[in-house]
Amino acid sequence: MSTTSRTAAQTGTTLRVHRVGAEDWESHRTLRLDMLGADPDAFWADPDEARARTAQQWRAEIAGPRLHLQARRGHTVLGGIALLPAGYTPEHPIPPDRAHIVSLWVRPEARGRGISRLLFAALARLSLDLGRPDLRLDVDESNHAAQRLYERLGFAATGERDPRPGRSTAWVEYAIRTEHLLES
Repeated sequence: MSTTSRTAAQTGTTLRVHRVGAEDWESHRTLRLDMLGADPDAFWADPDEARARTAQQWRAEIAGPRLHLQARRGHTVLGGIALLPAGYTPEHPIPPDRAHIVSLWVRPEARGRGISRLLFAALARLSLDLGRPDLRLDVDESNHAAQRLYERLGFAATGERDPRPGRSTAWVEYAIRTEHLLES
């Protein structure tokens, strides 16, 4: 199901954002393994665990609780993002008007083409449809490129920090209201 499209002025090709379904498990797996291989420290996931998953486990991941989106040009997946409209676990609930953004990644060869902005706009519309206008995300404090992107889009650091176990860095929380993402 295509949720949005736009023409990329730089290339003249049509990009679309696709809501990932169970039938997309292979493209989802490929994207996740590529992102974890390229930037393993940027995500919560364990690359070894992800590589060992079965097709059934990939389908279960797509089934929820995260809602996955992919930016595509034709059948080529250029990047992805996910929305978590509830806490990571029942022990970590979030307020009913909030959703958490996870797993933003754009293939290095596709960066600089507005794909992140397209993914965030589609995610903002999805979040509004779910009645969750308060969006949050966490980024490693050493990931300055991601922080610059989020700040260009209008995100602001909340001051919340969560030390990363086994590392000398912390996750830094950023927040935005969905309507601001749709304006950018």
